[in-house]
Amino acid sequence: MFRLSSLILERNLKSENTIQFQLNSETSDNAEKEISGRIPNFLFAFLRWSGLVENSDNKVKQRLSSRIFDILLFVICVDVTVSTVINSRNVHWKLIVAYLSYPIVSAIVWYEMRLKRKLITSLLQNVPVVNSSFYEKVINFAVFINYFTSLIVPAILISTVVNPEFLTFFVYRYEIKISWLLSVMGILKGSLYYLLYPCVPNIVAIFYIYLCWCCSIHINDLAKDIAKYSPEEFDQSKQLDIMKKKANICRDLQNIQNIFSSPMFLIIVGNFLMCSSVLGGVLINVKFSGGDTIFVFYFIDAILCVITSLWVGGSVPVAMSRFKERFHQTTHERLLYYHATENELHLKINLLNEPDFVLTGCNILPFKKSTVVTLIGTLLTYTVLIANTN
Repeated sequence: MFRLSSLILERNLKSENTIQFQLNSETSDNAEKEISGRIPNFLFAFLRWSGLVENSDNKVKQRLSSRIFDILLFVICVDVTVSTVINSRNVHWKLIVAYLSYPIVSAIVWYEMRLKRKLITSLLQNVPVVNSSFYEKVINFAVFINYFTSLIVPAILISTVVNPEFLTFFVYRYEIKISWLLSVMGILKGSLYYLLYPCVPNIVAIFYIYLCWCCSIHINDLAKDIAKYSPEEFDQSKQLDIMKKKANICRDLQNIQNIFSSPMFLIIVGNFLMCSSVLGGVLINVKFSGGDTIFVFYFIDAILCVITSLWVGGSVPVAMSRFKERFHQTTHERLLYYHATENELHLKINLLNEPDFVLTGCNILPFKKSTVVTLIGTLLTYTVLIANTN
């Protein structure tokens, strides 16, 4: 009798565990579908398979791929550092320090993003949806180009190398007499180096740009909604509705700031140092054995990443200022001609007394459009000073 009861209890427990597992799996799938409907497909695919979305850990394939990706980035970072040090003969130490900064910064950015995947998942579940195929196509195209260049650019650059000695960079200066094998290793390692930089920082920057883009679009939409009402129609209930929507967007912006403050600061610093190393090499007339093409490409990629990130991030305070101006104008006319209530006055005063929200990098670098000019001027000035310092 006791034996039978034990078997029945064990069977019930197994049944309950199976049902619970199925419920958790269904919940995870539903959450993943909800997130995938909020961001472009190519971007979501990278976030899912690389482990930046917490729900992806519930699936074995995605959990395995994320672990492999983590290990691969670490190995690439060590390899490119060792290769650069070994091949640093007759190259100024200032250039070596600047050049080595980018793989280290890229690895730090990635692992910091991985530590924040719970916050990222929560943010993606609440981020406002932009109902426009144009923005989705732009982001998907940017992600696709980033993937595509990681395969094509190394192959093109290796195939155009005139001096075969340059390819020994990828094999720690060991002499390999089989030229095709050396070229294949150069293309393979070049693709992996590109994955570490600039592929990973670019994806993080594109992710950040998309989130800022969504928030600025929704803030502008709120300003347009206010413009639809006449001062007489814009009563307290409509004002409260607008302010609640704005509060949700501000909460998302604060989450974006918490997640991306350090990573974006490091990305901009890394790209800044890359640009500085290339400009410094030009100023002190360094002759690169592999040609100048790869460094021109890195310079263009770095400067575009910095400018785009600052420009789109700087669109948020511009949109917020436009919203405040529209709200103030409509409520002011209502106060003059339609005798607004005391509660409406409190709403208006509270909005106008709010400090301007500006996204920053580690509370050091403000993401404003004006920062683009300042940063470019700083790049040119300090690169010249450091290059001319004995």
